[in-house]
Amino acid sequence: MIALDSVKDLRVLMVGDAIMDAYRYVRVVGKAVKEAALSTVLEKVELFRGGVWAAAEHVRALGCQRVAIMSGPNVMWNTRMVESVYLRKLIVEHDLRLNQRTEFDFHIPDFDLVIVTDFGHGTMTKQLIERVTREARYLAVNTQTNATNYGFNLITKYPRADFVVLDELEARLATHDDKSPIEEVILELGLRNVIITMGKNGAVGFDGAFERQGSLTEQIIDTMGAGDAFFCVAAPFASIGASMRDLVKIGNAAGAIKCGIVGHRAAVDRTTLGEYLNG
Repeated sequence: MIALDSVKDLRVLMVGDAIMDAYRYVRVVGKAVKEAALSTVLEKVELFRGGVWAAAEHVRALGCQRVAIMSGPNVMWNTRMVESVYLRKLIVEHDLRLNQRTEFDFHIPDFDLVIVTDFGHGTMTKQLIERVTREARYLAVNTQTNATNYGFNLITKYPRADFVVLDELEARLATHDDKSPIEEVILELGLRNVIITMGKNGAVGFDGAFERQGSLTEQIIDTMGAGDAFFCVAAPFASIGASMRDLVKIGNAAGAIKCGIVGHRAAVDRTTLGEYLNG
């Protein structure tokens, strides 16, 4: 198993969509008498910095030497109405707003690793995609399919990527293949270093040979951001040449840890990761 402190000297640039995740915790009191709607009572509100901001916190928590952020002019506000006892999400509202935080432009070749978290909210323009694929020393990419971009935010937008993590749906959409075994889908993608996450069924990696591992998740409190944690924690190790076996194991552990964290209350840090892998 690769040493977890082996990424401490990396200079990492995070590029992608800025997101604010609002959790509005409610108590459901019943169905409205005259409407087909739930009646709820608001109990509290919790705000989290998500998207590329949350992704950067995972990389910082690994102890990388430098972590910088480039995001776009907008920030997506995702407001979730959450049942307060069991944390079941009842409805999500999306609202694209002006990004009030100033995110600086950087000289991309100054960084050892560029991690792109592309949620399909507009930051990754054709021009920026062309730039990162041309200038990054090592490029890790995740293109997420979600309710706001379903089927229109695919890894095929990127002419180059050194490391890619997708979930099964994202891989199948990119290959237009909903029936073949996942190993065949991976080969159709034509990527040289890729991991496909499959939720409770674990993950399958490919770097010329297949590596399949089961899920490490023991307790699920909140799945939001689990895939992002898998990707962002595995990517630094991919950039220094970790084996696919180690990458899948590290990613699975990061995703499992994140499933035990509500929202973005905490990042997956190196100490917790080590305890999980060695426990």
